[in-house]
Amino acid sequence: MMGNSSVAIVLLNWNSYQLTVECLESLEKLNYPDYHIFIVDNDSQDSSFEDLKKDYMMNKFNLPITFMQSGANLGFAGGNNVAIKKAYEMGYPYIWMLNNDTVVEANSLSTLVEAISKDTKTGIVGSKILYYDTDLIWYAGGTINTWTGKTKHLGYKERDIGQYNSSFQVDYVTGCSLLFKRELIDSIGLMQEDYFLYYEETDWNIRAKQENWKIVYVPDSVVYHKVSISSGGEDNLSPYVEYYYIRNSYIMIRRTQSMAKIITATLLLFLKLIKSHLKILIKKQDNKINRSKLIIKAFFDGIIMKTGKL
Repeated sequence: MMGNSSVAIVLLNWNSYQLTVECLESLEKLNYPDYHIFIVDNDSQDSSFEDLKKDYMMNKFNLPITFMQSGANLGFAGGNNVAIKKAYEMGYPYIWMLNNDTVVEANSLSTLVEAISKDTKTGIVGSKILYYDTDLIWYAGGTINTWTGKTKHLGYKERDIGQYNSSFQVDYVTGCSLLFKRELIDSIGLMQEDYFLYYEETDWNIRAKQENWKIVYVPDSVVYHKVSISSGGEDNLSPYVEYYYIRNSYIMIRRTQSMAKIITATLLLFLKLIKSHLKILIKKQDNKINRSKLIIKAFFDGIIMKTGKL
């Protein structure tokens, strides 16, 4: 029988042995006593999954781990859902989606569970996320503009001096560190897998809020994210990432919002098509022809609601 405070921790691996190892090493230091880790391999094309299993057999990790293979690259939602379904079937009351390119503090899980268990209507909680090995904030709460589909991380690239140390309700929690109650699945189902990459957890958060679930940012839970500070943000997205951003932000609005917002988003999608092409020239972005083709494809795929992997 599953305990009423048991947590299933879901890690998604894809060609990233060392990142997953370092994440697991930090999880060994958790001060929370009742959890089990589910590592889902999203059809890695290297030896990372086999190497992780060998390490476990050699007792390299002092952790309870179940290894699962997706069988194909199912994207973010699809890969995570493999383990989420299993944890749900096993009766886990809480499930923690955690990026494998993170390192967690010892109390990161206990503070999330404490926060989510305070209120029966709190369905999702999330951590304060800092850039790895820095005091710079990557996420301290999230907002969603449901007219444009644009999401925003509060505190983004600000130095953490305690300005976001109060817990409050947010529009969304990033899937980088997101703990939820099993009842959320009963209420709104799993994340929709056909987004493939980006906006799947944003859609999920919106649907949760529409069903009157509270979504709460928990600053006492601190996670460090190994993402490049100097990536250039939206001005330097890879052509493929930009495709998913443009397409999926629009599809998310079509699926979750009123007709007035859908009409506005459709007009803005056309403007985004023009703006993205101007950015290619002004920012002197690389892969100009391929980038242009993918931007145009994102526009038309959004209009016809074509989803899935590019």
